[in-house]
Amino acid sequence: MMRTLRVFVPAVLLAWLTSCSSQPMLTSPEQIVFPDSAVSYRNHVQPFLALTCAFSACHGDVNPAGGVRLTTYFTLFTDRANLVVPAAPDESLVIQVLDRRIPHSLDVMRPVNSNHISGMRRWILEGALNN
Repeated sequence: MMRTLRVFVPAVLLAWLTSCSSQPMLTSPEQIVFPDSAVSYRNHVQPFLALTCAFSACHGDVNPAGGVRLTTYFTLFTDRANLVVPAAPDESLVIQVLDRRIPHSLDVMRPVNSNHISGMRRWILEGALNN
């Protein structure tokens, strides 16, 4: 009986905790919709980067292209100068790439839409907060 409880209770607790998440599981960039204001790093920017840029063989943590990792809030400000310049989207390299002012070696822009670009721009204009 005690052994069964040791297995059952953690399983129920884990199921309960994961079902309480307010965030739906995002699996494609098309599912990400940036709001017109109050853009959140956790709810919008991080999922967008994770699904479009920050994965293996691109800008993930292992052997990132150009030495630029887009995997965490911290790496956006430490891997390359001016990658994200709070309150200055036109000076931010990430916006220059999204706007196609800086060429990108791969055609990863296919799933990126105008809402994504304006959302990233808005997040930076709002101070690029870790929210």
